[in-house]
Amino acid sequence: MKNAENCYPSLSQLIEFVRDFTGSRRASITAQTYLEEDLGITGDDGAELLEEVAQRFGIVLHTDEDGYRTTFSLGENEYLFHSEGFDPLFIGRLIGWLRNKPRPIIRDLTVGALHDALVAAHRKNSGSTTSSTEY
Repeated sequence: MKNAENCYPSLSQLIEFVRDFTGSRRASITAQTYLEEDLGITGDDGAELLEEVAQRFGIVLHTDEDGYRTTFSLGENEYLFHSEGFDPLFIGRLIGWLRNKPRPIIRDLTVGALHDALVAAHRKNSGSTTSSTEY
């Protein structure tokens, strides 16, 4: 269900989708809620959430060339979610350090920032310039 007037999902529709995705009925979800820190969405679950949001609302967030980098203005070493991998001996970090590879920077995404990205992607695809704020 999309906002009929502007053809993009409202913040309340996105919050309801995230609530259904997480199965969380107790947690308060607002525009300021962090997907990873507050809701525990990380790694493959985060990628799955982004794919399902795009599919549910009919908006392209990912490209083959840039992944999610353009949509979320991510730098070369920035990511939206931590990896789910388990590295008890920190071998992955050691190998990265030996290769002089910088540590990844995680930019925890809020529900509000995800909504802004959905609206911006919709505008980009439709050429619309209407306001997105529906809090």
